[in-house]
Amino acid sequence: MNHLMNAIGRMFEGFSAGTPLGKFAIAAGSLITAFYSPIAALLVACFAFTIVDLIYGLKVAKKLKKKIKSSKSWKGTLSKLEHEFVIISLARLLEFAVLDDTGVFVLTGGATVIIGLTELWSILENLNTLNPSGPWRILGKFLKKKGEDYTGIDLELKEHDGDS
Repeated sequence: MNHLMNAIGRMFEGFSAGTPLGKFAIAAGSLITAFYSPIAALLVACFAFTIVDLIYGLKVAKKLKKKIKSSKSWKGTLSKLEHEFVIISLARLLEFAVLDDTGVFVLTGGATVIIGLTELWSILENLNTLNPSGPWRILGKFLKKKGEDYTGIDLELKEHDGDS
């Protein structure tokens, strides 16, 4: 066992070039990897939904002949990805530090489901705009009804005339 520890110590020294900054970088990288590795699939799932939503949003803009500014679309998508990353990271921090539970992903999983459903809803709206008679119309109505039942909020977007 002592021989193994010496080998690990020599390898650590080699990777860090023996400098304090190198050792810090390796330790920080290890901590970040240990923190994010368990939730990597959740992050990838959220990011995939967001990218698919971007693609269908661009198709809708093209169909409606709206001027597409790639820099604006990309900045908006990067902003969404950043917010998703922060939300899932904070949920992970609560699980890791406060709940002291590293194996159950109730908060991170829940945040991922909410983000994924929100993006899915947007994708369904885009698909409905592209093809209003498609089968996703029924799924969209079902999700809207369930969302309204669950939250008690009317999810229909209405025009405001400034009277309220």
